[in-house]
Amino acid sequence: MVIMTTGMTPLHLVAKKGDVDLLTDFLLACPESIKDVNVNGETILHITIMNDKYEQLKVLTGWMQKMRDSDDVFIDVLNRRDRGGNTVLHLAAYENNDKVVKQLVKCLSLDRNIQNKSGMTALDVLRARGSHMNKEIEEIIQMSGGKTGGSLSGIQEWYIFLREPVTFKEHCKTRIARYRSRISDGSRNALLVIAALIISATFQTAAQLLDKEKLDKVKKNGMRFSEFQLWGCNTVAFSIAILFSFILLPVGRAYEWWYFIITVPLVFSYFLLMYMMHGLSFFFLIIYEGGLFLVYLLVLYVKWKRCTQMKVRKPKSDLISENFKNMV
Repeated sequence: MVIMTTGMTPLHLVAKKGDVDLLTDFLLACPESIKDVNVNGETILHITIMNDKYEQLKVLTGWMQKMRDSDDVFIDVLNRRDRGGNTVLHLAAYENNDKVVKQLVKCLSLDRNIQNKSGMTALDVLRARGSHMNKEIEEIIQMSGGKTGGSLSGIQEWYIFLREPVTFKEHCKTRIARYRSRISDGSRNALLVIAALIISATFQTAAQLLDKEKLDKVKKNGMRFSEFQLWGCNTVAFSIAILFSFILLPVGRAYEWWYFIITVPLVFSYFLLMYMMHGLSFFFLIIYEGGLFLVYLLVLYVKWKRCTQMKVRKPKSDLISENFKNMV
């Protein structure tokens, strides 16, 4: 695509002119052109808002929401900052344009709290207009999650975050993240299949009732705890397979949320089946399994504690005095 000396592409010029049909043709012919920026770091959304082209903005936001490409591309376009650090939401707030703000906040990927180079969010830019501020826009930004720069004080600078000691929670998350990043896609798929087979086998075992006559014969032979051992091992295998399949998930909160939505009813139905068959005695299995998990967490905690404890050497003055005493 030809780029002008100012960095304006033909798509930028079409958006500035305001031809909706030609803009649509450009998007259909070259979808990747939506990522282009000019020398000032402005995207096509910046140019559309600065030239008050509301219909073109509706086309662009609708395009980004309906396209099946990766969300990362559209997140970058929506939250891209120009040389002044201003996003499209900053510009819309500065222009006091309620229609544009309403259209932008419909995009779920829009970050409402990005700060520009002056440390101002879109809400700060809007309130800087003083008496000329549109109260409706303020309510829209706040209801969509927008905050002021001062209220984001909990977001620390990177150097402050990095110099703080690692907590046990962060240690566990880091271990899981590193394990997920090291494993290959082929190994992950194979292990997920194995975990799924274990989950289905253990759940099927729990759903099937034991033959009471055979169980009575086993008990008469002196194996009184065979039933407890069977269901205990089956429950432990089921729980470990559920946990292991969660660890094997690819990195991303979307995968984790969908996993919880699917597995929570499955786990609930499993424990309900066990309770229906064994009554209150099943709670001993839960206590046993919870104890094993706590022991595992205790081992991880002890390892983490040993790694964080630094051996402090004695001061040199003490070492010199000890040597002096030895010499005397």
